[in-house]
Amino acid sequence: MNIGMKKLRKGIVMSTVLACSLIFGSTVAGAESNVTNSKETQSFTQAASTVSKKGVLTFPKKYSMKKVTSELKPEAAKLMKIYAESLRTGKTKPFHTYVNKHVAEKSDDNWLIGRKYVRDGYSDKVKGMRKANSKDTLSTYSKEVKKVTTSKVKTSHTYKGSGFATFQYDFQPANFNAFGTVTVQFKFTQLKNGKYVLENVYFVY
Repeated sequence: MNIGMKKLRKGIVMSTVLACSLIFGSTVAGAESNVTNSKETQSFTQAASTVSKKGVLTFPKKYSMKKVTSELKPEAAKLMKIYAESLRTGKTKPFHTYVNKHVAEKSDDNWLIGRKYVRDGYSDKVKGMRKANSKDTLSTYSKEVKKVTTSKVKTSHTYKGSGFATFQYDFQPANFNAFGTVTVQFKFTQLKNGKYVLENVYFVY
């Protein structure tokens, strides 16, 4: 895909992200008798996340598409910045590191595609983009894509199938037309234990 910088239309797609609200409560502690003073404390409760991000990205058998879609937006923004730097330098190690940590590996117990497949696909994508576009174009493009934030990421498509789910996100960098839109997709596959794991993550555009 040739990004192209002639007659480029400005525009950044904005998307509102609802921040998790904290529920404030107070409890008064004191003795049952001979109390002249009491201490007031606050307890903070935050809704538990559906997506686990400590290692391989996962979510349970029963889940809310809306919650998962929202919780993956920061990951999409993070990966878009990594992609932007890869296009500028040609280096893919940061993405490979992300894959090794967050993508599930294939084994004899599953039919996953494996981390190598995901890494190789990304490397091929970066090579193709760098070959099709000039160094100056990629430098400017990278700079604009790195301005992405979670609030600027747009959910372009989600799908819940039998044993899998996909989540796709877009970002429109300033000074580039629709052909310069960055699109990343996450594919989760359900394992025998019912849990969904991240099987693939790749850049469509």
